[in-house]
Amino acid sequence: MAADPYPKMPANAWTILRAKAAAAPTTKFTAEVVAILMGMASTDSARTNTVRPLRQLGLIGEDGALTERGNKWRVDSTFGEACQEILDEIYPSELGVLTDDDGSPDTSQVKSWFRQKGFGDSNARQMARTYVMVAAKQLPELPFPDSGKAAKEASSAKSPAAKLPEPKEIEKQDEVVVPEPPSPPAASNGGPTVHLDIQIHIPADATPEQIDLIFSSMARHLYAK
Repeated sequence: MAADPYPKMPANAWTILRAKAAAAPTTKFTAEVVAILMGMASTDSARTNTVRPLRQLGLIGEDGALTERGNKWRVDSTFGEACQEILDEIYPSELGVLTDDDGSPDTSQVKSWFRQKGFGDSNARQMARTYVMVAAKQLPELPFPDSGKAAKEASSAKSPAAKLPEPKEIEKQDEVVVPEPPSPPAASNGGPTVHLDIQIHIPADATPEQIDLIFSSMARHLYAK
């Protein structure tokens, strides 16, 4: 089956393989190598979805080695130049006028252009995304392998701290002052009288029944005639 005339390059492959090319320019991006680098289970998928568009974009040759344009693409200072070569060679100039108010490529308008050329919605969307990615000429940011782990750690750090166990409540005692009992009548013989001040300490967790028993006992022992 003939390849589509316009490349459909996945953004993650554009980013990850460029980083590999920057670090190891002698890498040959064959289907087997790309499948490993991208974590693909099928070399056929790597060949169709990644290696083929890399060749269409003129970044690698038949053997998978970087072309002159591919070497410009991997270097930050000449990345924009490589993108412009792709635009000039592959895409018609009329796509360049499909921009938003900021002058950036308008994805929606570009997609409509591809649909008018007879491509289905899925193909038009992928071709439009590839064109916009190239036309923007923005250096891709590499998603680091540990980014998932770092995100989890950051998320964990931002999450509310686990509820700490409440400190053991310090037992408190309520001081209850019992009204002093009435003074007993003076002894007929004019002897001394006895005056008592009594304080009872009742635990804070005492139940009403226990408190009643305490006062009942007091009444029985203090007020009994």
